Amino acid sequence: MQRSRLSKSPIKNLLFENFSIIIKCDGCQDMLNNDELIELIQLSGAKYTPDSHFSRLETHLIRIVLCEKDYLINRKEMYEKCLQAGIHFLTPEW
Repeated sequence: MQRSRLSKSPIKNLLFENFSIIIKCDGCQDMLNNDELIELIQLSGAKYTPDSHFSRLETHLIRIVLCEKDYLINRKEMYEKCLQAGIHFLTPEW
């Protein structure tokens, strides 16, 4: 039985290779904990950012913060500044 040619060649384009992601939540609906979310982020090709700030040098990356809606409740000013800087906020279920 022959093997597929695709299995021998390295993956050229990963789904989220142009993304940098910070986690500001405690997992995803009791299905995944943060370690599993980090693994999923890395397997998809995205860069996991463990600290609380994105590098301004990596302008080619789309920056995403995974967080619950209640994380933003008392942070309206910070949220608006982040949006102006091109940082997107998504729930971990995304």
